[in-house]
Amino acid sequence: MADPNIVKISVNLTVDAVEALKDLAAKRGTTVTDVLRRAISTEKYIDHVQRDEGAKVLVEDKKGKIRELVFQR
Repeated sequence: MADPNIVKISVNLTVDAVEALKDLAAKRGTTVTDVLRRAISTEKYIDHVQRDEGAKVLVEDKKGKIRELVFQR
């Protein structure tokens, strides 16, 4: 019996996007579907903290340099 919380969709992606998904899935030992789910969750979180809370998303590199990630709305 199918899970009623799972909905199958179809999307059109570039070859580069599909290769990126496959590469990430292989590196993480998971599936392309899981990579997409995580990407959607991450995008939702980033949108929430930036749009709803007015927060910034920062990344610190190995040398300690901090940069702000800016996402188009």
